[in-house]
Amino acid sequence: MSLLIQNGDLILPGGRIETGLDIRLRGEKIAEIGRGLSLNGEKTFNADGMLVTPSLIDMHVHLRDPGQTHKETLETGGQAAAAGGFTQAVCMANTDPALDSPELIIDLLKRAETRCPVDIRPVGAITLGINGERPAPYDALLKAGACAFSDDGKSAMDEGIMRRLLKKSARRDFPVLVHCEDPLIAGEGVINSGETAKALGVPGIPPSAEEAVVARDARLCLETGGRLHIQHLTTRAGVEIVRRAKALGANMTAEACPHHFALDDSAVLTHGADAKMNPPLRTRDDMDALIEGLADGAIDAIATDHAPHSPDEKARGLLDAPFGVIGLELCVPLVWTHLVLKGKMSAVEAVDKMTRAPAEILRLPVPSLEIGAPADIAVIDPHLEIAVSGNEIFSKSGNTPFMGARLRGWPVLTVRRGTALFQRS
Repeated sequence: MSLLIQNGDLILPGGRIETGLDIRLRGEKIAEIGRGLSLNGEKTFNADGMLVTPSLIDMHVHLRDPGQTHKETLETGGQAAAAGGFTQAVCMANTDPALDSPELIIDLLKRAETRCPVDIRPVGAITLGINGERPAPYDALLKAGACAFSDDGKSAMDEGIMRRLLKKSARRDFPVLVHCEDPLIAGEGVINSGETAKALGVPGIPPSAEEAVVARDARLCLETGGRLHIQHLTTRAGVEIVRRAKALGANMTAEACPHHFALDDSAVLTHGADAKMNPPLRTRDDMDALIEGLADGAIDAIATDHAPHSPDEKARGLLDAPFGVIGLELCVPLVWTHLVLKGKMSAVEAVDKMTRAPAEILRLPVPSLEIGAPADIAVIDPHLEIAVSGNEIFSKSGNTPFMGARLRGWPVLTVRRGTALFQRS
């Protein structure tokens, strides 16, 4: 297949933008970049006024397969990723059963080859069954295709297990992705502890539940030299712990999610369980801290923590509904609306948080627009404004607090290996 993307503003290696360029895709590779390239029988896409970027990587996705396909499937999750400009999705291990054996990793990768339109990168469990008690078979999981380890959804609270895994990560050069929450501090909390929780009369999750484990894991990272990645940071103190640990030489990275820097916990008053996630929405000051951390590099990457649930599950009410919101389709417009358009971050810096940064953290090839590189491309229209509705949701689930929100900066074309996976009409 051949495709000529015309008149785009390309993000080229080194982070420079060149305007009004054409890019020719032939087969699975980028064949030519230049101005006014002649047609050679290809399909064309007019990207005038649009940003052409390497395709995006979401390093924190719940695809719910195996065992929870009433929430999401490889097909629907892949379609949601493609609609969001992503051609790679890093899927978490808290499936049913958990991804704690090489057989499960191999089976998932095999089925994804024919069912999932994007490339998936499985994450192996830290502990068997994600129950925190016994370590998973790390070497076998790596050999089967795991790119990292995480008990996301829970913290691995056994310090001995974490210490040994981080030591192995230092030797084998893989990241350990950690969900930071002390369950004894979090208790039965369902949203952030604060005024909203008081107004609703529901138990809250204190920021210290997150910060205590961020601090512990930062210490273990410094002591072992392991490669530690903090998932979905939400608090100002947590950002500062990461910033200080990095200054001390910790081999440590971190991510933030769009919902955490776009909404504070008062959103629960309007959106109920669709604004319930773990870790929870925090305060306006915490939002500001996340944006500051993204801008100054304390936070390395932007990831969605795409966590679909069925309508019936989310309809159980705030106390009983599961934690989680979807994010794949809405990530880019949330980043554009809340970061780029507000001058908190340049377009190049924002794209870097969703391309180079996750690739380097996970030791994947860094996506790049250059001749001979894989033809994995996203085109973003920075001027396109859409009010979020069901038309923009490709996930099997629709649990999002952003329904009705007017957002600007949407992906309009996603190409994987030279084939268009998604084109916004």
